[in-house]
Amino acid sequence: MKKYLLLIEDEKLWARFKEIIKNDINTEVIELIKKKINLEVKKNGR
Repeated sequence: MKKYLLLIEDEKLWARFKEIIKNDINTEVIELIKKKINLEVKKNGR
C-alpha cells in the first residue's frame, strides 16, 4: 500500500477533526474514503 501525505491548511478544521476521531488518523481517513465510495456507488446505482 502506498502512503500519501495529507496536507490540511485549515488548522481549526484539523483540530476539530482530531478531537472527534475515535481511532488513529489513518484508520479514520480510510473510513471516510470508504463512506465516500459507498455514497458514490449508491448515487450512481452501481
